[in-house]
Amino acid sequence: MWRRLHLIHRWAGIALGLLVLLWLLSGLVMLFVARPELRAEERQRALAELPARAPAVSPAQAWAAVSASTPAEAGGLRLQQQLGRPVYLLQAGKRWLAVDGLSGQPRPPLDAAQAAELARTYARGLSGRPLELAELELLERDQWTVYSRFNAQRPFYRAAFRDDEGLELYIGQASGELLLDTRRWERAWNWLGSVTHWIYITPLRQHTELWRQIILWSSGAAALMCVLGLMLGLQRLRLRRRYASGSVSPYRERWQRWHHLLGLGGGAVLLAWLFSGWLSMGPGGWPGGDGEAARQERQRWQGSSLPAASLALPAPRPGVVELEALRFQSQTWWLARLAQGGSELISPEGQVLPQGLSEAQLKTAGQALRPDQALRGGQWLHEGDLYYYPLRHHPRSFPVYRLDYADGVSVYLDPRSARIALRLDAAGRWNRWLFHALHRWDLPPLLGLGWARDAWVIALSLAGLALTTAGAVLGWRRLRGRRPSILKRPSGQKALATP
Repeated sequence: MWRRLHLIHRWAGIALGLLVLLWLLSGLVMLFVARPELRAEERQRALAELPARAPAVSPAQAWAAVSASTPAEAGGLRLQQQLGRPVYLLQAGKRWLAVDGLSGQPRPPLDAAQAAELARTYARGLSGRPLELAELELLERDQWTVYSRFNAQRPFYRAAFRDDEGLELYIGQASGELLLDTRRWERAWNWLGSVTHWIYITPLRQHTELWRQIILWSSGAAALMCVLGLMLGLQRLRLRRRYASGSVSPYRERWQRWHHLLGLGGGAVLLAWLFSGWLSMGPGGWPGGDGEAARQERQRWQGSSLPAASLALPAPRPGVVELEALRFQSQTWWLARLAQGGSELISPEGQVLPQGLSEAQLKTAGQALRPDQALRGGQWLHEGDLYYYPLRHHPRSFPVYRLDYADGVSVYLDPRSARIALRLDAAGRWNRWLFHALHRWDLPPLLGLGWARDAWVIALSLAGLALTTAGAVLGWRRLRGRRPSILKRPSGQKALATP
């Protein structure tokens, strides 16, 4: 039996060892370089300030202009200033459309000249100076826009600029909205980081289920390979009756010995990392949870749908670059995003609430959110707890108000955006510890340590890289046909060939 297990581990390592090595190396890169993403503060800096006078066309008129040709419920509404004119952006079904705020007519998709002018405006807002446009192309998707969250805005204009950073912007053709910015160094590092780690190769990634199955089965097989390695490593470990050389390991050749000892020392950590990565692909519907209950709770939080036919804008205010309509308890509120960053909530009565909703409003909404469950308590959080906490590439909004219910569910409410920041049930708690803790080392003693946590993760990654590098060398030698060496056993035991 052990011989067969050795053969399975050997050939699984030859098939998957290099992939695991690349996962570890790319994960180390991702610790410092996030995948390209348009941050909220960048987006607001790029937008032009809304004029001091309200547009001639109301939100209701803008919606009427598109609802006849697109009979769908209004999913979202924003007001921006584009190309010197106010523009309503409306989500009708699964698409974002634009309506001119002065004429009230649906705006046709941007042509190349309009896209170029808009791109220059966005680039100037981001960089603080005019930039020369080098290239403009219309595309459906590429390496950085392959994600499904961009589907409602396809196709895009990609605008590349001649500057030291190699800035590229992606602008929705229908909406004119700035959706993504990338820079040369960011793209280069991400080929070694997120693209390699998630195998985000565009022709594969656009077929979501096929891509998911490939990652699911390869990571699962890699975890089983690691289990076998641990079993075999322990089987050949001799702490009391040592080998003839006096060593606890039977291997005298350098790479074999390192692979054995590093596997014993760090194999369990590597197994936990591979297992948690496998869980991230949702095997068997992991982490589960009551999705229908969560959907109903979001509906209760918002109340009735956005009444586009009767929407009215709040009074214009200086420094606002975007107005977004949102629903809270069957009333329309507005989120005003500011040029200098941040946002302000505006009540249905037009009152500006820089701090957002009050504790009483949040608690009342929380009771209506889950009317069949008693509240155990609520508290403000000004810093992270075990489940809602900031990470280097995943900022969180603070303060939030946490409500705990009798059945163990907790919700974290963002007072400044009038939204549910996080819903946490038993499935979410399991996912936090079995994925986030094991894969990213989001452990309570480490979360607040900053560079010390990074150093710990780097050390573990380097140990994993050493282990997998040794395995890759052994696999390469095997493929080249190198004859295995003979293991030296204690006297009286039969010698075994190396795996």
